[in-house]
Amino acid sequence: MTRNTKALLFILVFALCHFFMKQLWGENWSEYLLNIDGQTNLLRKPIILTFIYGPMLLCAYWMFKRAGWLEILGLKPRGVLNYGLAAIVCCLPMFAGYWYLSHEINSSFVDFMIGSVYAGFFEEVIFRAALFGVLFRYCGLGFVPAALVSASVFGLAHIYQGNDAISALLAFAITAVGGTWFAWLYCECNYRIWFPMWMHLFMNAAYNFFVMSGGAVGQLDANLYRAIAIIMSLIYVGWLIRKGKPREITTRNLWVNKAYLRCDATTSPKPSSCQSSHLLKM
Repeated sequence: MTRNTKALLFILVFALCHFFMKQLWGENWSEYLLNIDGQTNLLRKPIILTFIYGPMLLCAYWMFKRAGWLEILGLKPRGVLNYGLAAIVCCLPMFAGYWYLSHEINSSFVDFMIGSVYAGFFEEVIFRAALFGVLFRYCGLGFVPAALVSASVFGLAHIYQGNDAISALLAFAITAVGGTWFAWLYCECNYRIWFPMWMHLFMNAAYNFFVMSGGAVGQLDANLYRAIAIIMSLIYVGWLIRKGKPREITTRNLWVNKAYLRCDATTSPKPSSCQSSHLLKM
């Protein structure tokens, strides 16, 4: 298959999963799982997400199995702790600012797991590593078109947080921009989900723990502290680049991933196979 055919096929599989797999999930399963976990959703949430998007992940593995599961999903463990510590530092202004602004605390473990841990992990694996990552790294799309696809779907998944048409549009725009930022972090952090995942997790945790209102749109004063966390993440990546890490996103791969085109189609996904940008073709 050509790279364009692979890209279209993968987008089609994602769309089928996103819009139709939910219809195949029986309510009896939901009731059964909710009864097991005491109506907390701690079991149902990860299982239903795996059920809905599992076929897409299997498709990615089938098309690019030379890469291996961990590479495709951005889950190779190197750097997981360092990226976690960096995310804590970046998000400290959010926690401090929200503590100053907040008038109540939500200490629910269930809300933390579902709203922060599950959201951070599954959304980064599905939307960044699998959807964006496959289109960009293995199908040869440039950063802009690959990010537009994944960020648009990511934004549409959050329009429910709007109370009317305008706030829904704002929720879409803000989360789409956030999805693009997460995609950039994923690329610049050696195609691992760890730094965007930790940032996603801690930012959600701060928002939920201090009960900030406004959903994805957020309160104006709260958004100031969110912006500081984002700026600090950019500074962190800039620091990595100054220390010698190759810059992954440049003008050369904004529209077409030219490194993909240069790589041998039979080459296993090793950084040494495409030294110029660490992008690998399968």
